[in-house]
Amino acid sequence: MNKILLFALMAICAMWSSCGNNSNGSAATAVNAPKNADTTLCQFSNIDVDKQFSYIDEDGDTLYFDNSFSAFWPQIINGKPCPNLQQALFRAMTDSAGLDQLDKVIDFLTNPGNYTDYDAKKFTPVTAVKDDEGKLSTSEVDVIMQSMTDRLLLYHLGTYSYMAGGAHGIYANNYVTYDLKTEKAVALEEIIADTTLLRDVTFKAIKQAYDYDKDDLFIPDNGLLPLPRDFYIDGSALHVVYQVYEIASYAQGMIDAPIYPHMLKPEEIKRLYTPYGMELLDLSIE
Repeated sequence: MNKILLFALMAICAMWSSCGNNSNGSAATAVNAPKNADTTLCQFSNIDVDKQFSYIDEDGDTLYFDNSFSAFWPQIINGKPCPNLQQALFRAMTDSAGLDQLDKVIDFLTNPGNYTDYDAKKFTPVTAVKDDEGKLSTSEVDVIMQSMTDRLLLYHLGTYSYMAGGAHGIYANNYVTYDLKTEKAVALEEIIADTTLLRDVTFKAIKQAYDYDKDDLFIPDNGLLPLPRDFYIDGSALHVVYQVYEIASYAQGMIDAPIYPHMLKPEEIKRLYTPYGMELLDLSIE
């Protein structure tokens, strides 16, 4: 588990303790679902947690951590609990495949000394931290419901982390596309039939969106563009997403390249997408 994510995620344990009784700023919110949903009621919890800690390292120096977590957390979708969506959001927030159950996540968050070389007993909650880049680490996590259609619910997870003494922080934008019909998060392999064509089309999409050539990107010696680990669907466009440093420099930033239907020939659309992908993108080719 990335240590930076550890401190970002520590704030979530406070969030979970508040969700049960809607205390500490957490409140259930009802929103209208699409007209053809099973019910018109969905419930979310507004979570806003800010925690500061001091930590004494092995040299006796005091380090500080400022962690914030903000979320529009799903509780009920279309009249039903949504554990698949919640777990997908947790997986998007952590790079550890083992933290896919709530009790495991809570144990990890509440007992960090059991999982890293940091001693949990040396963490002390504080009400203020020193604004010193050499000693202050910051972490921000924002979980936002970006859109909801008749078929898809899209979540955006924005994170920013800075480790004390570093040259700069690191940010990421991850996405969870949730199918309201199947009640599951959509995986890229479920909607893409031809990964070779996806690589070719992605190059074209990046060129159109950023005017980058292959020489401007980090491409392996085999010349193959890595398949994206993040994506989302916006209408009939598939957005392929590469985080900072995945295929481009920090200065170039994150890559978010939309693949629109008009960029493809009809036969390419049929090759690129599975029938399920065509359905989610609402594409119809005669």
